[in-house]
Amino acid sequence: MYKLLIVEDEPLIRTGIKHYFNWQDLEVSHIVEADNGKNGLTMALQEKPHLIITDIRMPEMDGLEMIEHLRPQLPDTVFVILTGFNEFAYAQQAIRLGGVHGFLLKPLEYEESLATIQSCLQEIVARQKKRETHSELIQESKLSKGSEWLQLLLEEPDLAAAQEGKLQHLFEFQSDNYAYVPFVISWLPMKTAAPLAKNNIKLLSATWIDDMISSLYSTETARQIITYMYRSKLYGIAILNSPCAQVDQRFAFQQQERLLKQAGEVSQTSIFMAIGESTDRLPELGHLMHQTDKALWQRYYEPGRHVFLAPSGETPYSGKTSTIHLNDQDKKQLYTCLEIANAEEIKKLLHRFEKDNLTHMPQIAPARWLAFLQELIGFCIQFANKNSIPFESVYSDKLLSLAFVDDFSTFEALFDWLGDWMAQLGTLSQDGSLSDQQQDVLIFEHIASFIKQNIAEDVTLQMVADRFFYNPSYLSRLFKRKLDKNYMRFVTEIRIAYAQELLKKPDLLVTDICTMCGYKSYKHFVKTFGLIAQMTPTEYRKKWGWS
Repeated sequence: MYKLLIVEDEPLIRTGIKHYFNWQDLEVSHIVEADNGKNGLTMALQEKPHLIITDIRMPEMDGLEMIEHLRPQLPDTVFVILTGFNEFAYAQQAIRLGGVHGFLLKPLEYEESLATIQSCLQEIVARQKKRETHSELIQESKLSKGSEWLQLLLEEPDLAAAQEGKLQHLFEFQSDNYAYVPFVISWLPMKTAAPLAKNNIKLLSATWIDDMISSLYSTETARQIITYMYRSKLYGIAILNSPCAQVDQRFAFQQQERLLKQAGEVSQTSIFMAIGESTDRLPELGHLMHQTDKALWQRYYEPGRHVFLAPSGETPYSGKTSTIHLNDQDKKQLYTCLEIANAEEIKKLLHRFEKDNLTHMPQIAPARWLAFLQELIGFCIQFANKNSIPFESVYSDKLLSLAFVDDFSTFEALFDWLGDWMAQLGTLSQDGSLSDQQQDVLIFEHIASFIKQNIAEDVTLQMVADRFFYNPSYLSRLFKRKLDKNYMRFVTEIRIAYAQELLKKPDLLVTDICTMCGYKSYKHFVKTFGLIAQMTPTEYRKKWGWS
């Protein structure tokens, strides 16, 4: 059973939330309240609730400040922001704070609000399981422990630095004469197909890092390599015996460039590596790791390169001022394009923005061109809100958090993706006259078309969500609510329908059709075909007069 804290300065709203859902059915057995963020902070530390629903603007202390105080002390608590469209800028701050799982938009819409609460409860269970798993991992191998420590370094660098003694003990350091070198490796598919399997990347990455260390330093200094994988990135640290002088970087980089290009060609994947500055001071390592992560963005203005060195000391763009911004004419032109859903003009405009950004790179800090992207997205959010297009619960949080900048090999691909999203916004505003049912039909038709175009690949729900800019949780609920089937069933039916068309062609072998439809196991293909078509592929072919 779960405990809920509602933090809201309006008594009527607090009471309304308490009675809006059947909390007992949701296994919420205890509900406590607070009328402002300050009291909410005290109440949360006292009660340690599993779930906190909080307003943003309140007297004494606002909801965001309360979350910032509570997040490190209640890491397993899930936060939900209660907000309206007029407070969306504050909601964006909540995203940057982290720990916020969802939003309840005023006025509440029951079905979507219930789905958000259910998602939060699932997240609570997931976090509890993760913590239990974490406790078990403490007893496992050095590499597993090192991975957990590296994750902590990325999320809570001060806390990780405080565990320096534990790290030394874990890797059996004999003295303090050692150093760390941070690495970040990213891999992106050259086509829709899923990139290299994570296990393969993890194995290969350790080899790449080891090779790079051997090439960069004059002696065998790598004591241990620890890694942590998150999404399509692998974070790594090489622990060296001692701070050693680097050898010829140019040779080492050329060698690693060839290695990553060859690996990418084999796997149809663009692989990038960033190497950070070495340090013998653990408190500096968190900052250096994040700096190394950002160095991967150099690929946007240095096409063809795969290996990058994180800048040390003063960066070349330090002190420069950015001239990249949306002026009034840009805003007017973009709004007109969105209003009439002119996809071609949107793409032209985005192409100009792309060129404008590249013109100023690398002289400007990444934070400044990210600010331009944020301004661009914020303008589109205003358009969406004005045209009553749902946003927070529908679209991917990658848009709001700018996480999408890690998903592309080139600026052209990034701005193409943004252009597609903006064109979709324009289309949704044009289709406002359509019924909800008609709009849903269009969504499923587009998704079905995308799956058919990539029928031989493993097209996951996340890939579809990324392609059409949706929140995957929203998309999953949409399939269940509108089609009464899950996403996997939807894909399976498309695959088997395609197989049936291919089986009408006598020149194709059934084993080839299996592969063409995206099945790696022939046995699984036959079984799945039977469940859908109520006969084997061979029997289906005979039905059409082919033996």
